[in-house]
Amino acid sequence: MKRLGERDGVSAGHSPDSFWAQLGEVSSSLCRVDFVVLALIVCVGIMHFFLVARARVFFHDDVFFADSGRSLIERGFYGINGYPEANMPPGLSALIGLVQLAGGQSRVVYLHVMTVFGTLGFLVSYELLRRQLPRVIAATICLLLISSRTHFELVTQWVFPSYPYFFAAMSALLAARKLESATHFTSRVGWGTLLTVLISASLMFASAGIAFLVAIVAHISAQFFRDRRLALGRFRTYFAILIVGMAVQGLWISRQRIDASAGIAASEWSLPGFPQSYVSQLKVKSGNYPELGMATPSDFLVRVLKNTYQHSYLLSQTLLSRSTNITSISILVLGPLLMIALGWCYSVFRTGGGLQEWYFAGYECIYILWPWTLETRFFLPIAPLACLYIWRGGEALVWLAKNKPRLLGGVGFPLALLLTAGNWFWICGIWPASHLPHAGLQDEVSFLVWLLTAILAGWLVLENSAWLGRVSALVRWRSGSSGAPRTWAVRVSQILGIAAVLYLLVAGVRMQIKTGRANLDLNSPANHLSADAAAGAWIRLHTGGNAVVMARHVPITYHYSERKVVWFPPSSDPHLLMEGIKKQRVGFVIVVRRENSYYLPPDEDCFFQVLKTYPEAFRLIDQASDFRIFQLAPQTVAPTKVTVGPAK
Repeated sequence: MKRLGERDGVSAGHSPDSFWAQLGEVSSSLCRVDFVVLALIVCVGIMHFFLVARARVFFHDDVFFADSGRSLIERGFYGINGYPEANMPPGLSALIGLVQLAGGQSRVVYLHVMTVFGTLGFLVSYELLRRQLPRVIAATICLLLISSRTHFELVTQWVFPSYPYFFAAMSALLAARKLESATHFTSRVGWGTLLTVLISASLMFASAGIAFLVAIVAHISAQFFRDRRLALGRFRTYFAILIVGMAVQGLWISRQRIDASAGIAASEWSLPGFPQSYVSQLKVKSGNYPELGMATPSDFLVRVLKNTYQHSYLLSQTLLSRSTNITSISILVLGPLLMIALGWCYSVFRTGGGLQEWYFAGYECIYILWPWTLETRFFLPIAPLACLYIWRGGEALVWLAKNKPRLLGGVGFPLALLLTAGNWFWICGIWPASHLPHAGLQDEVSFLVWLLTAILAGWLVLENSAWLGRVSALVRWRSGSSGAPRTWAVRVSQILGIAAVLYLLVAGVRMQIKTGRANLDLNSPANHLSADAAAGAWIRLHTGGNAVVMARHVPITYHYSERKVVWFPPSSDPHLLMEGIKKQRVGFVIVVRRENSYYLPPDEDCFFQVLKTYPEAFRLIDQASDFRIFQLAPQTVAPTKVTVGPAK
């Protein structure tokens, strides 16, 4: 416990006037190093601000937040296309609506808002991390993340709740630390009020904010088994915050139920999963492919393993600023994953788990169970904490090696041996998925690392605590009386570490500048009108105002067509689709050819079954390289007044 308290003070043995000594300190007080790091983060954020995609119009479904924000401000109605939105909380739409009131009416302005929140999020993250880690590690984490291509592409090209949520969530964790350490009544009330506002904002930006409510309950419960007096104090501290957060979430859930009972959107098609509630979506085998049916217990296990791998893969991809094929047993994926798990358990073991630990676990559980393809925007808000627990995992290894060497070796030896064999089978082409492309020397390096780990673990089992004496004797023998070789080795390792970090930072910034140039080029793919948008624009120009359109991506089609849009569900059942088309009085169907379809089966495969079953029901009225538009034959459904232009 004493060690934990020392994290908020100045480390002993270092002069506060020494710039380099301050790099290794863990402190809550600002110093020159902190101002340098914060300035670097701000500089990178300013670069992002001026390198956002320059097209003023939207190309994808993130246009929903602009349209729903305008509707929310102008009419007090949260939703688009005549349907109230019942899944995504209204936080970002309300924020965009306020920006529109202030005169911001283009996508460029909204992207500027995203870069501001992204930069603020990393500033707060550094403030949070430097209270728990050496400054050099906290700075490395934040600078590597903000300079990554993964972060840059998302923050400069997409309008998503990820970054406002990121800022609110990291600020809430920082405020919670301030609240727990506050001693005066006034400061406790102030920090408690701020924390309540931040948690409520998190809930309104993303449903994942419910992890805060779960974390409060778990934190108090865990402390109850360790220190009942402390648990009672935490209960008094967080009770009002928990009640307000539950009230905010309860109001949002009640609105969802009202919309569901009114038959909004979900009644269009009798398909499991989307657009029903999140709980309903969790029950399907795949949210992207609802035709696969409901999930079985084995499906849940596969989902957990797949999503866990995906999160670790995204972390490696972000930190290394590279997009490579990484196997599930690679040191680049399994290594960080094992360190995160060990670091989190080590933190809980020492303290019983604070709000931060339980929030991290709750957030990860939400997305580990997520039935949809995991996207970068879901991972980035938690990335700084994942890196923190990687460092804590290293601390845990050191502690175990000193205090429980045989336990560490006994667990590590069979695991490392299994991974060594797995990598060997992969390299030899025996592994079932060995047909996947390899990425350079990644597999060979992973094999050597796991092999070395197995040897070291086996040595710990044999030597137990005696290994410390043997290593100390070897070091004394190598160092002699002066200790120069040992000092030289430490300095070399520090230089290599600094060089590696600088290389990654420079590589990341270079990639960002390259992508930024494409953002500024209005003719680049980053500013190219999508097929859904182009098809929607054609509909607006060639149909009457009362036309009903069926399309796969509703927000972008609705934005450009300005017509009522019925969702084109991912179903290959022609009778289901035809019944829905007639019931919803659909007059036009947009079929887009996609390289990577978010929903499965793709548009073309689904509509092919309809054309095959009902060959006389539709006629092609427009065709482009990446989309086709079909009109329902007049005798199939009540006629709609249209003005059809010449087909291409």
